[in-house]
Formats: sequence, C-alpha cells, structure tokens
Amino acid sequence: MDKQEIILFIMEEYEYFKDESGEQLKAGLLRIFNYKGGLTAEALQCWNDSDLSQLYHIVSGMRLTRLYVPNIIEVYEGMDRDGLPSRVSFGSIVNSEPLQKEPRIHRQYGKYDVPPTINRLYELEAELGRDMDMELGLLMQKYDFRYHCTPPDFIPFASPGVDGIHYCFVTDFGTVKDLEQAYIAAVSPMDIDSEIWIVAKNITDFLRILCTDRSVLYYNGSTLDVYFQSAKEQELQQEKQQLSPALQRLKAVFELNEIPDLFEYMQSVREARNKEICIQTLDTIGVMPLLLEQSRASAAEPFFLDWEDEQSIMQLLLDASPEVKLAIIRDAQHMKLLMNDNRLLKSCERALKELGLYHELYNLRELID
Repeated sequence: MDKQEIILFIMEEYEYFKDESGEQLKAGLLRIFNYKGGLTAEALQCWNDSDLSQLYHIVSGMRLTRLYVPNIIEVYEGMDRDGLPSRVSFGSIVNSEPLQKEPRIHRQYGKYDVPPTINRLYELEAELGRDMDMELGLLMQKYDFRYHCTPPDFIPFASPGVDGIHYCFVTDFGTVKDLEQAYIAAVSPMDIDSEIWIVAKNITDFLRILCTDRSVLYYNGSTLDVYFQSAKEQELQQEKQQLSPALQRLKAVFELNEIPDLFEYMQSVREARNKEICIQTLDTIGVMPLLLEQSRASAAEPFFLDWEDEQSIMQLLLDASPEVKLAIIRDAQHMKLLMNDNRLLKSCERALKELGLYHELYNLRELID
C-alpha cells in the first residue's frame, strides 16, 4: 500500500471509533505519537513513514477486533472451553526487527499545554547552561521519566539531579484547569514510605523558594520541622549570603520576591491542601473532590482499608464513588501492592478507564511494565 492508501484506510476505520471510543483513542494518539486532537487526512500527510506505519498496524488490529470479536470477553466466557486444546500453535515465529520507541518530548503533559513558565525556564536553561543545575538546582525534564512511586496524575517537569528526586505538577487526576496554578510536589524514590510531599502552592511559589532557600525542597513533612529548627540556629550565627548571579537572573526574569518566612509558608501550604482534599491518602497527597459542588467545609477524614479483605477492595473499585476509587489507587501504589498483584492492578486500571482517565491509566500501566 502506498501512503495515500494507508491514510484512506486509517480514516475509514477512524469513523467507526471516534464516537464510541473517541476519548480513549485521543489519549492513545497522544501517548504513542504525541498527537493532540482528532485525526484528519491532511494531518496524516505530515506524519513520517514510521509513525504512519505504526498507526496503520494499530488500526488494522482494531478493525479485526471490530469485525470478528467485538465482544471478545463475553464470547470467551460463553465458550465450552473443556473441548479446547491445551496447546495452540500460531505457526512459526518470524523474527522481525524490534520496534524502536522514539522518546516523545512533553508526552508527560497529556491533555495540558506546556505552561508558559516552563517554556521560560527552558530559555533560561539555554542562557545559564550548567549554572542552571549548579546554582539553581534545576535540570529541566522535557521527556517523561518516572519511578514506581510517581503517581499517575503527576507531571514531572524538573529534577535537582540527585537521588532520583523530581519535581511535579499535581493535576489531581485532571481536575486542575491551569498548570500554572497546580500544586507542586517533590518525589524522592530513596525516601522509602515517605517518597512524596507537597512543596509549593504553585510554580511561581516554587521558584520563589529557589530564591529563598532551596534546601527546604529536600525535606518531607516528617523532617522539615527539624530542618527549620537547625536552620534557625545557624541563622543566628551567620549573616545572610547574597544571591548568586544565576539566582539573581531567575529573580529578575520572573520578577520574584523571596518568601519572608519559609516555615510559615510551608505550614500554610499543608493546611490549605488538607482543607481542599476530601479524602486523605497514605502518600500525603489526598484526593480532591472531582466536582466543585462536592466541596465540603469539614476536614478530610483518614482513609482506612482492610487490605487483607481482597473481595471488599475489588467491590469498592467497582461500586464506590470516583474519589474513593482514586484513593484506593493512590494507597495501592504507595504500598507497592500493584507490582505483585495483577488482579488488583487490573481493577485499578479498569477504574481509571471507566472514569475516562486514559492518560493516568497509561502512566500507571507503564510504571508496572
């Protein structure tokens, strides 16, 4: 088939899926090809041959499913499997060249546009070179790189370059409208059982912390108070040091003010977050109400589950409110249960799919794979 025939085939099949599975298909196109929006023949003309070929094979598989096994699970469940052979042969295996996955820039942003602040930080990184890392403690992250402890609704955007620590936008499972206003969290894989903590109310405040004292970013809730006490004692003995040239440049570019009282600021961020969430979770992040009308005045209650009662957990992932389902997913990941419990993993994946959270579903699936 030539390129025009491939595009025609893809567009014909696309008509069958864009209504019934439109959102999932969009998420898949974004995930695999970094392509946003609906498919058009004009857009496909600009695709390179490798991507177009890969999409053709994906759509071909979808077509076979549509024509022959649209309800494959129901068909299999209704079959008399006693008469089936225990071994199935698909013929000889033809060795083919392994598919080389090309890293996709900004894939981690999913449905979101890259925030203006991040684009300006890229420009600053190009200007400052190594000083961006050495003096600001920032290595900008254009590609999606996660650890097993990185929540699926987090968007990594930078790293200090030590111990796998990375800074992320907290999207609260897509409820955040503007990433410029999203909470910022630190994820530290080496801090076992305390890997995640909120560090700033938004990206601007995060940069203000860099100008004030970036050391606080490395301390989670349980160790932050000790750090502040130690820092206070040292402050009495030492004069305040001047900002480095790189920090002065950061401050000028973004018109930043230092935070007068970091201890008070960090406390206020914790308190604000606790008032906004509706369910507390073990990773300290919690779950936000998915709808504005669900906001409540009282503080979120701790979320307790009997993880030994597997049947109850599975039932909750089927019948509970969306917020409870998301809390279970957060806690299951934090407790590292998903790596070794395929049934629980599949139930969590199904819950995300039912909620239309396909980007988060792909993130979770890739973390386990």
